[in-house]
Amino acid sequence: MDTVTVIIETPKGSGQKYDYDPQTGKMKLKKVMPLGLVFPFDFGFIPGTVGGDGDPLDVLVVSEVSAFSGCVMDCRIIGAFKVVQQERNGERMRNDRLIAIPEVSQRYAEVTALKDLSKTIVDQAIAFFTSYNEQAGKKFSVLEKLSAAKAFQLIEKSRKDLPMDRLVEIFLPLRDGNGEVFPKQVYDGIREELTTKFGGVTEYSRNPVKGFWKPDEGRAEQDELLVFEVMCTEIDAGFWDKLKLRLLKIFKQDSLIIRCSKIELR
Repeated sequence: MDTVTVIIETPKGSGQKYDYDPQTGKMKLKKVMPLGLVFPFDFGFIPGTVGGDGDPLDVLVVSEVSAFSGCVMDCRIIGAFKVVQQERNGERMRNDRLIAIPEVSQRYAEVTALKDLSKTIVDQAIAFFTSYNEQAGKKFSVLEKLSAAKAFQLIEKSRKDLPMDRLVEIFLPLRDGNGEVFPKQVYDGIREELTTKFGGVTEYSRNPVKGFWKPDEGRAEQDELLVFEVMCTEIDAGFWDKLKLRLLKIFKQDSLIIRCSKIELR
């Protein structure tokens, strides 16, 4: 089974609930829980997914590791609780909880399925989620305990359900500093890489965009630009940072623009 990336929001033993704030890119204190109620294990989410409540899929990470808010872990999914959650207003929604083990864990190195965990851990996890929701006026009901394979299917389905509402534009020069046109193979390679990763790419090549800039001496220069556009569900900053570094070397540029924006789909 492939590993997944999990971002920890609330560490085990915490009596405070933290949520990831996408606007600041940091963890935000959401609430202080009632006295005596603490998270039994690290609790976080899988980026690039969406659950029944509209947020990324929740994950309880069982291990001996002492994590912290914002910690990123490579984990294997061992199962999930298929859950229906009833809100205060009576609305019911799916809000499943996945169970994972960090790849670095030694104590749980042999655990690959929910059945490999002690019944005490599983029961305590369900009891915690039930109490956590009750104090918020909600009802937490486990419909089924899912196998690792079925849990992974939840992840794959949730990724497909994400809206493709992120637009990334890559502005590339057509000529080098001496006015020579870059080889066609350079753009073919970039086009193929983007198509493979994102399933498609839009290219503005017949009517190149023109960019104007002023070097240190103040004389206006003009560049002809080729623009690649891709649509995606989320912005993977790490991928785009690495790509930009490669493109700067390939095109021998001091600067290069990759513009990311969220668009409204109609």
